[in-house]
Parts: sequence; structure tokens; C-alpha cells
Amino acid sequence: MLSQPGRVRGPTFQLHRLAEDPAGAGDGAISPDGTRFVASSRRTGSLNLWFYEIATEQWHQGTRGAGDDIEAQWSPDSACLAFTSSRCGHKAVWLYRLHEARISRLTFGPYDEEYPNWSPDGSKITFVGGGWAQRQVYLVSATGGPPMPVTDEPGRTGACTYLPDGSGLICHSYDTGASAVSILPLDGSMPRQVTDGSTWDYKPTVSSAHPVVAFSRSLEGRSVIWVQQLAEPYRGRALVVEAGDDRWPNWTADGQHLFFHRLVDRGVGIWVLDRRTDTVTQVVGPDEQPRYGNISPDGTRLIYAAEESGRSVVKVREISGGLTKVLPLGDAAFPQWSPNGRTVAYLTRDMSRPRWEIATYDLATATSTVWTCGVTWPKSLHGPLDWSPDSTRLVFSTDTEPFEADLCVLDLRDGSVTKLTEDPWWDEAPSWTPDGTGVVFLSTRGGDWTWGFYRMDLSTGEIDALARPDYIEKNNPRMLPDGTLIYSLAVSGIEDLFEQLPDGRGRVLSSVGPAVRYPVPSRDGSMLAFTRTHRTVEYWLAKNVWGAGSPIADLADGDARRRGTHGPQTRTGPVRSPVNTRRR
Repeated sequence: MLSQPGRVRGPTFQLHRLAEDPAGAGDGAISPDGTRFVASSRRTGSLNLWFYEIATEQWHQGTRGAGDDIEAQWSPDSACLAFTSSRCGHKAVWLYRLHEARISRLTFGPYDEEYPNWSPDGSKITFVGGGWAQRQVYLVSATGGPPMPVTDEPGRTGACTYLPDGSGLICHSYDTGASAVSILPLDGSMPRQVTDGSTWDYKPTVSSAHPVVAFSRSLEGRSVIWVQQLAEPYRGRALVVEAGDDRWPNWTADGQHLFFHRLVDRGVGIWVLDRRTDTVTQVVGPDEQPRYGNISPDGTRLIYAAEESGRSVVKVREISGGLTKVLPLGDAAFPQWSPNGRTVAYLTRDMSRPRWEIATYDLATATSTVWTCGVTWPKSLHGPLDWSPDSTRLVFSTDTEPFEADLCVLDLRDGSVTKLTEDPWWDEAPSWTPDGTGVVFLSTRGGDWTWGFYRMDLSTGEIDALARPDYIEKNNPRMLPDGTLIYSLAVSGIEDLFEQLPDGRGRVLSSVGPAVRYPVPSRDGSMLAFTRTHRTVEYWLAKNVWGAGSPIADLADGDARRRGTHGPQTRTGPVRSPVNTRRR
């Protein structure tokens, strides 16, 4: 049992990892009394709600059945959960009564309805509903009935939670072009924005002990738990600054302890598959925490990104064994060998600039060139690059608006950047076709946030589907010279290497094993480098966040506003694409 309500000054700050779940999807929420938490997990295939008892360290299953059950939130008396489920075709809000283990549907709208949250007295539930960019905030009685809109105009609204006194909601929205946190009063007065909308701020929740809000904040890459005052000048800082991907905070009822989940997505090695003999050889071990690698044009060396002293560095290693050389690229990620073998393309970042930039390194002269510093419109460049077969251009993806990304080409002959796509879809992980006439990529353009692979003909601009869009997660497509498509495919939350033949038939390459990411073939298609990853969800509790030793304790003090409590700048290492469709 956690401490009772009241300002904590005696107990010291403690950070505890409560549990982990390799099949977890996050979405955790701690009970008001702090004795257990609920989270979504794929332990039985579909995403269902599972409970974790903190005292006994035991998991037990809550909901069952098809569809995904996510985003559960406790009623104030801990007797009921409101959660989002797709078990009836699209997302709706459901109730789970714990004593009877009975579920019932609460909302019945024609579009997705999600992010439920209880009023402090337990009588109402707020949620967000509507099509993308036409979303509104609603209130519905916890006993059922017609929902009532809170917002006058639809927009790109995200999750909302109640203020502790019930006078309003605190929400995040994407109308700024990134994500901003605002207070939405329930008396009809104007909303008040409390973050500037320049970063990705989402899932806000307010402490009942002090006027501070906690939320997930991301620039480019991982998220941190950010805690900020609700009054000007809105001072705030990260709860944890070391490397991690921390998300979705929520407070215990007394406002003294903060619960969140951490996504762990760590490279544990790079392997090379010889497709001629079907043999797999490990080239890089887990101690380097490698992220991405590819094979030199002559097939003898591997270039890859690895973690070292809290940053990402690029190394070159002989595939047959031998010494490893670190290239002098600084903080660098996603290295890619040019087909002519003379140049390395990579992403680089200087701490004076929050965005990753595209650069090249001339192996003969040992000189680097950063190409995109003067191109201001891309919001994020963190993702795989690929060279054109003639070594003159690089294709890449960039965020343009929330949940929208376009494909672009950087021409190294003149430094120009041109868009290949410019539409409201999410296009990611582009690579050239072996003949240089087209680009293969992942896209949501199949609609309804499905995953599909497409090929664009660069001479005509026509786009054809290579793998039909569906709800199975897949990514990083690469086309071999014979037209075979290689990509990662996650049917049950664990990524496998998949081979799709030109006639559409396909198979999982079982000899490679599971947890495969970033397959990158050699130029002739005879070899394939890939990264194996360890992926899990950890659940953490920050106890006594206003006590001695807490990095955010002084945010509860009035004089903290005069001291200027900006926290240290957090380093955000390379992770997977920050897009998570449930963030909407």
C-alpha cells in the first residue's frame, strides 16, 4: 500500500521497476490505491487486459476474446475499468466490472472512440471520437446514454484526462503541427495552452497534490516523462534523463507517485544470411547494442551503428572476423554504403540542433558533408536511407505533419531535395529498386491505418501495391535483383524475416529465427544483413516524487518559478520510428 494523501517531505524519492512483459503493449494504469496496475498484453494472441498485483508480483488475465483491448483506466473506487476495444470492428469505449468480471459496451458511434477517462466522482467518462482531423471530445454518463460533445469544432484532438477538481480536462492535440497540451474548461470558457506545441507532447495527467502536469515528450526518437508546472512560466523537466523510451504517465490518487511504462527496444546482434547456402553468421554481438547494418559492395565488410557511452557511433568490421574500426562521424546512425564503395551516407546530430541531419563521409579523403541543415521544412529525418544504384542520390522519409510522412530524394550532385510523395499518408522506409527506376516503401495509403508495401515508378509517378494493406505490422521492404521482396513481418508482436516472391507467394525464413529487423541485402542479393532485437515493455513506479532526492521536487514550490528550473537536455538515442497509431 502506498502512502496516504498529503504532501510528502519525509520519504525519499525512489524509482522502481515493477514488472516487465515481452508481450506487452504498454497502456498501463495504476489503481487509485496503488496496489496493482492494468496493462495491455498479447500473451494470448490478441491484446487483452492483464492485471499485475504489486505485493505478490503476480499477473492474471482480465479480458478475453478477439479484438484489441487497450487504454484501460480505473474508476475512482477501483471497482470498474473503462477501456478501448476493437472487438466489434472499430474502436469503442467499454466497461469492465471487476467483481463480476463482466464487460459491456458504453459507446456506439460510427467512428473510432478511444482514450476514456473517469471524472473524479466516477459519474462521467470522457473520450475522444470521430474520424482523423474531425475528432471531438465527449462526455458520457458512466451508466450509459447519449454522449455530449465538449468541443465546439472538430480537430486533431488526442487523449484527455480530468483535472483533479473536475472543473475541466487537460488534453493533447495535434493542431499545432506537432503536439500541444491544453486545459479545456467545462464551463464553456476558452481553452488555455500550457505547452508551446513545438514538441510531441501527449497523454497528459495532473497531480492531485500540486498543480503540475505529467506527460510524454518526444523530439525525434524516444520519449521522456516530462513534469511541468501549470502556471506561468511553465517550468518543467524530465523525470528520468538516462536513455529509455518512457511513456504514458499516470498518478496515484494522492498525487504523490507516478506510474509509467518504458519501451525497451535494444539491438542484440547483427547477422548475415548467405542466401546461396542458407547459412546464418553472427557478425556483431549484443555487447555493442547494434541498431542497423549493411554489407559493403564487395561483400567483405559490414558497416553498422552501435551504442557507445550513451550515443550512437558507426563502425566497420570484416565479416570474416578481425579488427573493428570506428569512423569519426560523431553521433551517427543508419549508415549506408554507396554502391560504388567510395562514400558512406548516414544521419548525424549535433546537440545544438534537435533534428538529425543527412550527411555523407568520403572514405578516401576522410571528410564529412552535412546536406540538410539548410532545409528547414522536414520535421524529422530519423530513419533508414538508401542509395540510388548510380551512387548519386539518396531516398529518405520525413515527417511533415502529425501521422503524415513523405518520401524525398536528395541529389548529391547539386544538393537539391525534392519530394516524391506529398499527401496525407504515412510513407516510411523507402529503398530503390535494383534497376533505379522506382522506389519501394511502406505506407498507410491503404486507409484506416493499415500497413502495405508499394512501388513508385519514378518516370510516371504511378504507385502500385506490392503487398496488400492489412493490420499486420510489417516494415523495411527491400527488393532483390530478381524481384523478390524481403521485409520484416510481425504477426504476433515478434518480427520475422519474410520473403515474397515476384508471383506473390511468400514464406517466413524460419532458419533466420525471430526478432528480425532492418533486412538489408547486398547489391547482388546473395547476402542479407539484419539486426536481431530484444523488445519488451517495463512498468515503473516513481515513488515520493515530491520527496528528498527527486529530480522534480522543486516544481511543487512556488519559488521554483523564480529559480528557473529548466532540466538538463536529454539525449535521445536512435529507436524505431516514433509513430504509434494509438497515440491519436
